[in-house]
Amino acid sequence: MTGNDIVSKAERLDKKFHRIVAKIKQIEKVPRGFGTASALYTSEIHTIRDIGMNPGINLTDLAKKQGVTRGAVSQVITKLVKKKLVIRMKEIGNEKSVFLKLSDQGITAFQGHQKFYSQLHAPVISFLQNASDDNFVFMESFLSVMEDVCDRALL
Repeated sequence: MTGNDIVSKAERLDKKFHRIVAKIKQIEKVPRGFGTASALYTSEIHTIRDIGMNPGINLTDLAKKQGVTRGAVSQVITKLVKKKLVIRMKEIGNEKSVFLKLSDQGITAFQGHQKFYSQLHAPVISFLQNASDDNFVFMESFLSVMEDVCDRALL
């Protein structure tokens, strides 16, 4: 394969990647219902998912898990507390440590998201069932390289 062939392939993949990113941005602008009174944005339901999978998680660990700042997570948590989906708990004797858990409505949203996610990602699961371990490792490595490219662009 020549250098021009590789550059052409890289450009094709880059274009596809950017189309996917643009579509993800559109998805994130539209709140969805997950069985609760309030429609939830992607950042909100993913925060609920992360708390549901890690009950008692603190803000710092949640921010690390999501790859965002503690301040960004705090803003989302404030909205979810107002919507009565998340409960803030403080450690006895330590007012600074805040732990998070889902309310009953938060659990409903968490379960609704799990159902939505399994339906939405069924084609991905089907695709991966036919992929070899080497194919999967290659795809994961490619996505890691793309993530590194994004990280460099953010500097």
